[in-house]
Amino acid sequence: MGKVINHEEIIVDDVARSLTPSIYDPGIGVPASFALIHAEGGQMRYFVNGQNPTPSSGALLEDGDIVELPSIYHIKDFRVIKTGSESGKITATYEA
Repeated sequence: MGKVINHEEIIVDDVARSLTPSIYDPGIGVPASFALIHAEGGQMRYFVNGQNPTPSSGALLEDGDIVELPSIYHIKDFRVIKTGSESGKITATYEA
């Protein structure tokens, strides 16, 4: 495990969201090289290839699931959207 450099919480709703560049790569010091995503709330779908998921396409992410993003490329290309009526929340922890 690396050193934790930052974190963020994102509410996931009807619009595909990405992680925040100014948080995982603040321009001072080393950018994140690993991220741990924790899911809470409603079901979500995600991709790590830069494409936007839809409510019916993408990998399913449910309450309590954890996703590891092992490189800056996966972090930059992560996208997530909610699938049902209930919004979700992701908490991303970034490591150098």
